[in-house]
Amino acid sequence: MADLLATGLAWMHGRRALHMVSPASYRRAGAESTTAIEATQTQVRYQRLPPDGAPVDVRACDFLVGTAWVSEAPQPGDRIEVEDRVFEVTPLGDEPCWRWTDSSHLTRRIHTREV
Repeated sequence: MADLLATGLAWMHGRRALHMVSPASYRRAGAESTTAIEATQTQVRYQRLPPDGAPVDVRACDFLVGTAWVSEAPQPGDRIEVEDRVFEVTPLGDEPCWRWTDSSHLTRRIHTREV
C-alpha cells in the first residue's frame, strides 16, 4: 500500500510550486552572484520578551523554498531579493534561521527580515 501521507504531501508541494510562488533571487553571504529561485512569501508575527520585561511584537517574513532551488542549508546573512526588496536570512527568536516545513523535507521555511 502506498504511503498516503507522503503522496498527499508531494501533491500539496506540487500545487504550491505551481500556483503560489513568485520569482526571486538567492544570494549566499559574501557571494557576488545570485541564483534564480521560486519562493512563497509569508508574514510571521511573534512576541519577544527582552531582558527588560516589556514584550515586543516582531514582524518577520518567511519564504517557503523547495530544496530543488536551495539545496544547501541557508545561513545567516544570506539574502533573498524579491522585486526591489531585499530580505536577510536571520534566526527567528530562539529558532535557527530555517526549518523544514514538514517531515517530507521537500520545502524549507527560511526566516528573514527586510533590510
